[in-house]
Amino acid sequence: MKLENPDFQLLFDSLLSMAKKLLEKQGAFLPIGRIVSSDGKIGYVIANTKEEQPGAHITLQLLESGLRDMAAKGTCRAAGVALDTRLNIADWKDAIWMTLEETGGKSQSLIVPYAKSWMGGFKFGDPSAGPENRRIFAPRQ
Repeated sequence: MKLENPDFQLLFDSLLSMAKKLLEKQGAFLPIGRIVSSDGKIGYVIANTKEEQPGAHITLQLLESGLRDMAAKGTCRAAGVALDTRLNIADWKDAIWMTLEETGGKSQSLIVPYAKSWMGGFKFGDPSAGPENRRIFAPRQ
């Protein structure tokens, strides 16, 4: 998929690639994050929990908190998060939901449906627009 915003394209490609790898390896994944630094390089962000199995909700809270801190400090100019979520559209029951944001106020949400095949692999549908979920960069006043 080709996105208008070049930073969103970097985030989308990186998040989708990692989400697919995690699905193939583990069958599911906890929320993952990426940033685009002020010099345009992609960076990886993890939620470091003290728990062995923290769950998606706690992982997402920690991840978003860390990304908000980075955004407030000017460490990044764009950030994205990918979640493994449920979907109930036609043949699709699961999806990768990505939210992408940038310091200028733009945000975009994308949903990539997926299904596990009977042979054990995964098939992925075409990305589509999802609901806005701006949570990292504070709106400009």
